[in-house]
Amino acid sequence: MRRGNSGQIRVLEAFLATAVVFSALLLTGPIYIVLENNGDQEVLYSIGVNVLMELDRDGELGQLIAQSNWTVLSERLSCLLPLGVSYNLTVYNENMQVVNNALVSGGSLVANKVVSVQYILAERTNFQFYVIRLQLAWMK
Repeated sequence: MRRGNSGQIRVLEAFLATAVVFSALLLTGPIYIVLENNGDQEVLYSIGVNVLMELDRDGELGQLIAQSNWTVLSERLSCLLPLGVSYNLTVYNENMQVVNNALVSGGSLVANKVVSVQYILAERTNFQFYVIRLQLAWMK
């Protein structure tokens, strides 16, 4: 092999590696969780309860509600919920009046089966009570 061909071989090798990576990305496509049986409701309900409990474990959920920080709350929910689940969150005070003045939502709930999870929260710093309604649905 001559010394002048080594650069051409490296370029060819880089081109083939790039082609392999892009073909792998194209062939795999997005992976969504799709469940079509009656267990969907139970799975969504348990996911919703687990997400709300995880947010409330260190009192973060109560702090975000007390600060009316709806964008951060929406970001936390989007991170904790699995891909393919849309949600809508509404927060009520003790008198069942809506507290959140901004929409806390991820995706649209246009589905046949929407699961509603109710969670009672006692905010630890101001001793406020809230009822949180998290509605979940699989995106199709």
